[in-house]
Amino acid sequence: MKTWQKSVAAVSGVIILTVVFSMTVFAGGPPLKEKPCGFCHKDYKVIMPKTHPDVGAAAANSCLSCHAPDPARAEASKFSAAIHKAHKEGGKTTLECAACHAL
Repeated sequence: MKTWQKSVAAVSGVIILTVVFSMTVFAGGPPLKEKPCGFCHKDYKVIMPKTHPDVGAAAANSCLSCHAPDPARAEASKFSAAIHKAHKEGGKTTLECAACHAL
């Protein structure tokens, strides 16, 4: 194998590893800040849909205690899609990504 072919193979390998690593780390989207909902929402019962099952005392916890994103998934969960629709895409309010995500 010629020197330039070895170089191309090495660079290609590094690029592939970088892409695979990036997809693994950021598959669930940018990481969330600690307790991102609690900054704006103090009483989670107020914002729960009427059809949400009763969570009892767990309502004092963040929504993410039950609806945590799965970093292994490449696509957004239904919960994540609903949150983005309500907060980012013309919902009740429009927030910048950095309001919830640690960028």
